[in-house]
Amino acid sequence: MHINLRNLEAINELPFEKVMLNQNQLRRLEAIDRWLREIRDSEEFRQLEYSPDVMIGDAIQAVGELLDFHVHCDSKHLNFTDPEWHSYLEEKPVMHIRRVKNWREKINSFILDAASEIAILSLVTTSFMVVGTIFCHGFDRIEESRGEKYQPTWIYNAKIFEGSAIASIAVFLGASLTSACVAGDKKDA
Repeated sequence: MHINLRNLEAINELPFEKVMLNQNQLRRLEAIDRWLREIRDSEEFRQLEYSPDVMIGDAIQAVGELLDFHVHCDSKHLNFTDPEWHSYLEEKPVMHIRRVKNWREKINSFILDAASEIAILSLVTTSFMVVGTIFCHGFDRIEESRGEKYQPTWIYNAKIFEGSAIASIAVFLGASLTSACVAGDKKDA
């Protein structure tokens, strides 16, 4: 593909067209600025241990710069008299909405959490039991080399570890199956 550099230079020399926000957008930005400042200055926000990549102060600065960039050509706000405009920007009560889970969602959530914890625990247990089985088989081989003094105690220990590993795998599969059933039921509801 060939790019004509003369055309590219001509595009760069086009006059810059300044785009302005409308009055409704500016009103919303001013309200956002006020609300962000209220949140930042509130006692509740000070108590939070909150440190994201972008702070609320950065958001306030960005909104302020955007508002400063747009000169208000019009001192009269669109569709608002001055008292109406000030009442629009005044402090308004905040409604806190809390979602209440019904008993079915609570039970599903509990079962999913418990099943995932059990599955993880059983996988860790299985790993340790397999390591124990390998250790006992290895030690049994060492004991076998003693010849006539050989006592098959390590092979019995290996079988205990083997059985425990198999039982732990069964627990893992059961927890995974239970979790899948509950998650499938959750999507159907």
